[in-house]
Amino acid sequence: MNRDLIKLKILQIAVDALLIFAAFALSYFLRVGFIFSSDFPFNRYITIAALTVPVTIVFMFFARAYKLAQQVHTLRHIQRIAFVALENVAAFMVLYYFAYRQFFSRMILVYIFLLTFLFVYLWHRVFRWILQKSSEREIGVYRTLIIGANRPAEELIKQLIRTKSHIKPVAIIDASGTGKTIIAGVPVVGKMDMFERAIAQHQIDHILQTDHLEQTLNIINYALSNNLKYIMPPELLGIFQGHQTLEEIEGKPFLKVYREKGWWEKIW
Repeated sequence: MNRDLIKLKILQIAVDALLIFAAFALSYFLRVGFIFSSDFPFNRYITIAALTVPVTIVFMFFARAYKLAQQVHTLRHIQRIAFVALENVAAFMVLYYFAYRQFFSRMILVYIFLLTFLFVYLWHRVFRWILQKSSEREIGVYRTLIIGANRPAEELIKQLIRTKSHIKPVAIIDASGTGKTIIAGVPVVGKMDMFERAIAQHQIDHILQTDHLEQTLNIINYALSNNLKYIMPPELLGIFQGHQTLEEIEGKPFLKVYREKGWWEKIW
């Protein structure tokens, strides 16, 4: 991850922490009124809240809520944030019980859950917009070399540009020699004999291969030797249907391909 992206992710995490803390504070006043209740001391409550926030931030890493390519508008991310909000409540309950035993209100826990979910999810939507605007100015982007000028490559390039992805195509290698000179505004710089020169000239960070499968091992070895990230869609291997995931077997990673699961199988 480049320095600009690191700064952006630190910003996202810091704002998350502030918003979760704000959710705790606002929940207190929504429950007891905008006063400091003697029956439920604010200093005790906010101290436990402050201890809970870092626990929740760590949990968000485990829940993979900070993945760079996160599609925040999807149901999967909504579920992820809801799970984090639930963990936030659970961690607060455990810490408060061990510290003070007695609790003032169960309704305040509902407020904490709802406000945590609302604040964090809305901020992640805003942060996604910030990433897109940064991408327009080439801040925090991965300059990417596309291997392939076929139709899948063209569709992928257009999608990356349209969504303002942090993976930014800047040059294309026409592995099949189709004769194209430009695709969606991205120049075609030549065939595979221009591979290393294109990487040097365009300051490439990522290599994304959509064609020329017979050169895959050479491309991967070059990427590993030069500290470049390599990406390949599963369609290049002929995996068009079903699902594919990485699965560990005895500690070793394997690509697993399986048919479409029924809804009853997704809970296992």
